[in-house]
Amino acid sequence: MESKNQPARGKSRRRLRDRQHQASHDQAIEPGEIPDLPMLPQGTPDPITDPDELPDVIEHIRASGLFAYDTEFIGEETYFPHLCLIQLSTAERLFLIDPLAIENLDALWELIADPDVQTLVHAGQQDLEPVYRQLGKQPRNIVDTQIAAGFAGLPYPCSLNRLILAKCGATLGKGMTFTHWDRRPLSAMQRRYAADDVRYLPLAWSRIKEELDSLGHLEWMHEECDRLCEPEAFKTDYSAQVNRLQRNRAMKPAQRAMLHRLVKARDEAARQADVPPRSLIADEIIMTLMKKKPGTLDAMADLPGMPKHVARHHGEHLLEAIESDFMPELAPPKPRLSDETVQQRVMIDSLWSIVSSTALASGLAPPLLASRAPFAQWCLDHEHESPLPLPELPGWRGDFLRERLGEFMAGERTLQISWQSGRLALTGHARSQD
Repeated sequence: MESKNQPARGKSRRRLRDRQHQASHDQAIEPGEIPDLPMLPQGTPDPITDPDELPDVIEHIRASGLFAYDTEFIGEETYFPHLCLIQLSTAERLFLIDPLAIENLDALWELIADPDVQTLVHAGQQDLEPVYRQLGKQPRNIVDTQIAAGFAGLPYPCSLNRLILAKCGATLGKGMTFTHWDRRPLSAMQRRYAADDVRYLPLAWSRIKEELDSLGHLEWMHEECDRLCEPEAFKTDYSAQVNRLQRNRAMKPAQRAMLHRLVKARDEAARQADVPPRSLIADEIIMTLMKKKPGTLDAMADLPGMPKHVARHHGEHLLEAIESDFMPELAPPKPRLSDETVQQRVMIDSLWSIVSSTALASGLAPPLLASRAPFAQWCLDHEHESPLPLPELPGWRGDFLRERLGEFMAGERTLQISWQSGRLALTGHARSQD
């Protein structure tokens, strides 16, 4: 039963799930044919519900050395997303695992944490989170095909449907993201939709990998995918939440510290209640608590929009957060972007177009490299330097800029842009010394 205090967004998603669930069980809808392609397992299996069958699945995947992995979950009702279905695929076989029937999935999480087995995901950071939470280990040897595609000439972010069409020439059926994955039995359409999320990935990856090898981007792609697996990626980032709530508001250090303590208190209360944090206490109420600083439970309960049951069950913890003088270490707020003069905008747009064009001509999606806003701020901070230095980006991003644009920015090379075979091409010419 839904809570009376569940936000409208959660209720709208529940209604959407109701509609899609009903449509998925409509017997008049038939799944389309699976194309006959190499590395593409045929058929759609029933979910595995017997724990005794799981070791054979793990053994097959480990012998293959590479598999695709995805999950279906419901995320709007519990603190951690409610895992409802797991999809696995090698180039030969496809499996659906029912986590509602098989409680112990450690063997699977160990597989994803094994550096000797390559795991393919698509936009998969949320799918990887259970590995760290259940085992305390990092996922290893992960390839996110959404990221990989961005290093191989496709836009970023690229949806799974567009990726499969571009790399496999196949069209996936209508999506069922918001169906009731926690209800049984699953319909043929639900099973087919879930299976297709992993069915094509081994084939798509084999073709993307060839392009990455050709472009020289394979190492960069792995570096970027490895960032998805760092422990910090799976921990609650309270500083980011504070910055999101602060937006462009000016705040004193004591206010930011209190906001951090309130955000942390909300998260702890939500974990205890097993609900999403913003479902328990809306962002607007957190900001009101910071501004009003109620000193009693009654005063807190009387705040407009404050759920009475939250004040009753978690009020003491929130009051402690308000009254504490603890000053946590916080990441600095995002700097406000300086206003650009007409001349500055022309300069920034000109340089940004060069950066974007160089990335596109190199087979790299520009959003993977950088966004205009921090690049613009860098230009404004260094506009009086001659020559204008390149942004000091870490890792492969810095390598890319130095290799492709270092001499250009130093005035030692010109760039020529052309349109060849349906794509941008850039050629560089050393500047004459005469």
